Amino acid sequence: MCVERAVRDEAVEKWKQLYLAIKNELDHLISHTTSSSGEAIMQMKLEEQEEEETEAKRVEVLRDEVRVKEETIETLEEQIVLMDRQKYEKEREIDLLRQSLRILGSKKKKKTGSFASMNLLILKTKCVECT
Repeated sequence: MCVERAVRDEAVEKWKQLYLAIKNELDHLISHTTSSSGEAIMQMKLEEQEEEETEAKRVEVLRDEVRVKEETIETLEEQIVLMDRQKYEKEREIDLLRQSLRILGSKKKKKTGSFASMNLLILKTKCVECT
């Protein structure tokens, strides 16, 4: 029990020393800032203003980047719409050519049957190569 008490007293003494060191440091800081409080306050205000200015600049740069990226997205979306339209028109043209070929093929079948099937096969391969 004596050993426990000695250990406890030693721990209490260390905490007291730590408390006094922190108290002395805080007292020193308080006296230092109050003695030149005008300068310290002005310095703090200047630092805050500089931080606000740098943050405002960062925000503006980020906004510019967002604007550029939004414009790029709009341009790409327009290109996608244009490409979809071109794809639709090509598919429509191919469909019309196939229908025309069928019509021509049916007319030629009445006259000659083998050439129409060959022409249809040739046109199909050419249409597939075009796309």
